[in-house]
Amino acid sequence: MKIINSSIATCVAVTGVLMSCNSVTFVEEAAAKSDIANTSMAPASQVAGTQLNLDDWNLLWNDEFDYANEQLEENWISQNGPTEHVLVASSRWRENAVVENGELKLITKKETRAGQDWTSGNVWTKQNFGYGYFEARYKYAAAPATNNSFWLWPKHGSPEGEKQCEVDINEGHFPNVINSNVHNWTDKWTLANGKQKHYNNQIAHTLIGQPEHNIVLDKPISTNKIRLTSKNPKAVHLREFRVFSAELEGFPDALSALDPSIVNYAAAEDVTITDNGNNNAEGSKTEFSVDNNLDSRWISRSTGKKWIQYEWADKKEIGGIQLVNGLLAQDGINNGWLEPELASRNLMTDFTIEYFDGQEWQIIHDYQSAEIANFGEQYHTYGLAWDEDYFRFYFDGELYYTVRNDVCFSETTILFSLAILKGNYSGEITDALDGTAMTIDYVRYYQAK
Repeated sequence: MKIINSSIATCVAVTGVLMSCNSVTFVEEAAAKSDIANTSMAPASQVAGTQLNLDDWNLLWNDEFDYANEQLEENWISQNGPTEHVLVASSRWRENAVVENGELKLITKKETRAGQDWTSGNVWTKQNFGYGYFEARYKYAAAPATNNSFWLWPKHGSPEGEKQCEVDINEGHFPNVINSNVHNWTDKWTLANGKQKHYNNQIAHTLIGQPEHNIVLDKPISTNKIRLTSKNPKAVHLREFRVFSAELEGFPDALSALDPSIVNYAAAEDVTITDNGNNNAEGSKTEFSVDNNLDSRWISRSTGKKWIQYEWADKKEIGGIQLVNGLLAQDGINNGWLEPELASRNLMTDFTIEYFDGQEWQIIHDYQSAEIANFGEQYHTYGLAWDEDYFRFYFDGELYYTVRNDVCFSETTILFSLAILKGNYSGEITDALDGTAMTIDYVRYYQAK
């Protein structure tokens, strides 16, 4: 087996070959979404899948946006000017925050203003809020490169002696990625290279999707090259990639180690594995995509298009492909995750598998998670229960993640913001962004009875 890490320049040349759209017919065996399991180790309020019972809470404040646009200023303040952040490509203005038909829309526009090429909107509350349950119902702006945020930050200042704490209930990325973060912006340290760091626990959740994909070809193909490409906005986590002979009858269990009697061409002696850059940290090497160990994985580069290619000295007759992506828990409940296998973390939002027919690349399979769940078209609720001990994150009223509260103990502000992010951080900036909007139906604040 040969492992080759190609340069970025090589990536441009290779992806530039893409490609003929003549496709091979396939049938994907649908893998059931793993159920969120109860965990006896955790108290009831921390068990994944626990439904929030609003009968235990008193509604103290809410905004249903059922008023004229001019009344927005009664409860909210808008940014009017450039956004001074290295990742953000949009200035933000009150004109881009529009109340209509019982909804607040934060609208993107392709226009140069305040030195930035795009505009969007954001708002924050005039009022501060303490411990309680925060919930908003909204749709994402339906385009890549957007950051659709519902978050808490002490916009009006923190009391003396308290830490500057940011809690991102959801920094949503199209089509269905949920990002939760807890930042401590007070306690910072400097690395040997001079870069300043602070504590945060940013995690990308894909709660609707599947970690395993079984792709069965109804007609075998003969090739010496197969590759997987992706525009996933984050790094791709490929735990296993398996290429099977046309003679194999039935697929093995994707989430189990492969029986030695079953040949995986992707791990053959004559295979050469090439990628366009990967995270070479210990525990995430390129060859781990075929090591028959579900606890290890290949992690791609973080931004831009990604690809990994498997090439053989002689052609193989291929009848099926199996892959597993995402992450596994290392220590279960101790790291805040409530699912034993954490199959829903860092799933790919898209990927394409192709084979080389001797002249050009042909598509075997194209997967788009937006076809399963499109949060640009669907309303969902995003919630946070915050107390002096824990942050508990909810999706459509169901608990999916818990993390200790070691930093946030003073009142804070509620914010909504739509940002356009540079550098393929959440996808490529294109004209498809123009006119899209993060659409908020309501926001509500409760305190425990």
